[in-house]
Amino acid sequence: MIKILGGVARGYPLATPRADSTRPTSVMIKRKLFDWRQNLEGFQFIDLCAGSGAMGFEALSRGAEKIAVNDSARGAFLTLKQNQEGLLKSFKFDPASIVVSSSDAKNWLQKELKYQFPETEDAIIYLDPPYEDHKLYFEMIEILKNVNFAGEVWLESDRLKGPKLEQVTGAFHSIIKTVEQGDHFVVIGKLI
Repeated sequence: MIKILGGVARGYPLATPRADSTRPTSVMIKRKLFDWRQNLEGFQFIDLCAGSGAMGFEALSRGAEKIAVNDSARGAFLTLKQNQEGLLKSFKFDPASIVVSSSDAKNWLQKELKYQFPETEDAIIYLDPPYEDHKLYFEMIEILKNVNFAGEVWLESDRLKGPKLEQVTGAFHSIIKTVEQGDHFVVIGKLI
């Protein structure tokens, strides 16, 4: 079971997709990221390969003005809707502050990003695609560079299966922080 770690919805249990197609971000990585960035007031948070939406809903709980959680897998999308409904029933979040979708991640970046988030200086985008899909990592980074995404990119990978740390850091214009736990790591930085 995945729970929200902090903020107004602290302790709230999130449903998780039944299929093996999604892999949740480890609690330790999530804790390290949100211990570093505890208050997200004034930020917008986008999670493109969201699974249960744990990262996006954590950001919402910690004050993010608006979140977008997206997953193209049907089971994950239904789980995102279930978690959205549960949070809206249990807490006083503005329904407009949670955008749930089931697009291909690259299509979402090309079509929805500018529409949903016209200003990106205060946006955080969390990229956690399947580790084995190395090509997708760099295609999403290229799209973000091409649309002049000005916010922070939090990119999760794995030393054994995913793109290596050096490859990932080399794609960024500047690095703000790197969080590591076992073989997993998240690089936080800017692309422009």
